[in-house]
Amino acid sequence: MNFLSASVLLILNIACTAILPTAEKATVIRDCTGTYLRMDKKDFKVCNNAVLKNYKEGVEVTVKFAKTDSCPEFNDKAVCMMYHENEGTVRISEVK
Repeated sequence: MNFLSASVLLILNIACTAILPTAEKATVIRDCTGTYLRMDKKDFKVCNNAVLKNYKEGVEVTVKFAKTDSCPEFNDKAVCMMYHENEGTVRISEVK
């Protein structure tokens, strides 16, 4: 394999790894502000929280997710005025 082919394969491998979410262990956290995934003592608010409806508070799950800036699920939803510090919003693609 020549240098150019090896370089192209390396770049494609890195690009695909960055795009495809990997499975991570997280704890399900719930309060009146929403549903969160806690990983490494950091909470991430879940946009599509319906995928976690069968999981109780405090349960550890293995999830695949991607960070997102858009959560149309939150439009026109009333939540309590409590502040829940978080690292942003995520969309879950798979729960194991």
